[in-house]
Order: sequence, then C-alpha cells, then structure tokens
Amino acid sequence: MQELLAKLVSFKTTEDNPEEVKKGFAYIASFFDAEKYDIQRFEKNEKYSLLISFKGKDALRPQILLNGHFDVVPAESEDQYQVRIEGNKAYGRGTLDMKGMASVLIEVMLELGKQENPPDVALLLNADEEVGGSNGARYMVQEVGIKPEFVVCPDAPYEGEFKIVLKEKGIAWVDLEAKGKVAHGAYPWLGENALEKLIKAVGKIKEWVGPMDPGAWKTTVNFSVLEAPNKTPNKVPGEAKGLLDIRFTEQMAKTPEELLEKIKGLVPEISVTLREKGNLIFVEEQHPKVQAFKQIAQEVLGQRVNFTFEHGATDMRYFGVPGVLFGAKGHGMHAEGEWVSLQSLEGNKKILLRFLQEG
Repeated sequence: MQELLAKLVSFKTTEDNPEEVKKGFAYIASFFDAEKYDIQRFEKNEKYSLLISFKGKDALRPQILLNGHFDVVPAESEDQYQVRIEGNKAYGRGTLDMKGMASVLIEVMLELGKQENPPDVALLLNADEEVGGSNGARYMVQEVGIKPEFVVCPDAPYEGEFKIVLKEKGIAWVDLEAKGKVAHGAYPWLGENALEKLIKAVGKIKEWVGPMDPGAWKTTVNFSVLEAPNKTPNKVPGEAKGLLDIRFTEQMAKTPEELLEKIKGLVPEISVTLREKGNLIFVEEQHPKVQAFKQIAQEVLGQRVNFTFEHGATDMRYFGVPGVLFGAKGHGMHAEGEWVSLQSLEGNKKILLRFLQEG
C-alpha cells in the first residue's frame, strides 16, 4: 500500500492539471484485468471520473458504491508530491485528503476481484471534489445516471477517534445585490448608500441564523465577499454586491431552494440569488447497513465507534441515497505537514473488506 500511495501522490492532480489526472487514472486502471472488470472513463469540462465495476454487474446501479476523489489542492512546494515515511506516518500532499483512502479503495476492489463471485460493488473516483464536484460526482448522478443503493465515502478524516459521519450540512452560496443612489461624499443625505444597505441586510440574516457554536449541529453564515464599484472615497456607492457561504441544517431548511425563499422574505430590500448549492446528508442511524458497518468497525478496531456530523461537505451529497462517511487518521489537510496514519489505512481496509462481504 505504501508503494501505491507514493505513486498516487506523485501525480499532481490539481484543478489546473487535467493531464496529470488522466495519467493517474490510466495508472490506476492498469491494475484491473479487463476480463474481470469493466473500466469506464468520463469527462466534463476537462474534469475526469473513473468508474470500475465487475463484469456482469450494472456499473450504474450497484448495490454499494465506493466513492472517493483523486484531486488535491496545490502544494506549497514540489517535494510535497513525494511521500516521506516516518514511523507510522506517511507525509505528502493528499495523503490524508484523500489519496491514502483512494489507495485502500483500489486494493479493496482488487481483493474482491479474487473471488469467483464478487459482491455487487463499484468504485467511482472523481477529480474535482476540491472545487465543488459539479463536473464529477454531480455530473455522474445528474447526467450519466449513476444510482447506487448505498454509498461508502471514506472522505471524513479524523485526528482523535474513528468516527462514522451520518450528517453533513447543506450548502447555499447566496449572491446579494443592493441598489442605492449615488451622491457626493460630502452630502451623503442626498444619496442612499448601497454598501450600508447590503451590510444591514447581512446583519439581519446573521441574527436570524443565530450565534455560531463549533460543537453544535446548527446553521452557519460566512460573509465572504463584499464589492462596490467605487474608486474614490468621496462618493456614495449606488450599488453593492456580496456573497454568503451558508451551511444549513434541516432545522433551517430542507433544501437550498427553501432556504433561499426564507432569506428573500427576510431581506426584501435587496436582490438574493443562489449561485451554488448542495444537499443535506442525513442518514438514519438504524439503517441496517449503517448498523452493520458500525458493528464491523468496532470489532476490527476493538473500540467503541460513535456516529457524528461534519460541518463541511463531500461528494456524497450528490447521490441522494443512504450511506456512511468515514476516513483515515491524520493531520494537516491542505497544509504543508499533511500526513496519514498507515495503521489506520490498514484498519480501514479490513473494515471495508468485511463490510462488503458480510454487511
């Protein structure tokens, strides 16, 4: 696994490097015998996806889909694309997020392929998760038509104890636009300041959402962009634009569209539109496969495993079916000192193999 991980990390699969993604996917595909596996490649807007399934199975309707991503954020230095092993830790760009677990998924598919009648499992690797997943997972679901019964997505790394994530917040990137009236800066009463109007509206939205709590499952708002055409201080701005990154829970809205309508009603004085959206993930704890996964994980790891939630988002949100999120142990995602625990990769491989054969 170390050798495979080192090779995967050496591919600089950043958003602006589609050729490296193609080379990496060609390398991965080379492991799979064409007599045993079906290998399909997909592309949209120079973003690539790789789908691997077993002969005789419907790749677009698997009982269980293993889903991960092959892309990484750019590294600060070239040496981060070379894996460095120190004891139980493998350092390098993407080792934790998530080429370590991509290595596990590849090995799991190869192990299952040794069986005379492997389970109905497919592996989908996408290469644009770090930039939103629109041309990868979303494209595969909405345009190619992949529809698994259950998804296993090992894209939830951890630092403390192994966890199973069943909830992820929905995403709504909301564009705001306020109109005012231009005037000379010495006579502000003759104009209407669009910036102030927009900022006041954002304040109403943030007050409606309530204070942030890092340990709570609740909606958050990040006021991330503010723009005005003014090039001089002595002018009342007549228009202003802003962008909110809202991560919402089911208590606030069930869909991004429902959330947008509520915001429109709250701040009718400005224009509100939806730029980007992502669905909630909310999986019932009592789902049979969820319970089976938890039991197997506890037996393999020899410890209690808890269900939890994540503030962020993964490609799993696009599939619209039940599933589990988990990951490898490590630290430093997207940072210079990123590392993954090799022991946790081996443990996750055992969990997956048992689950896919018994669960």
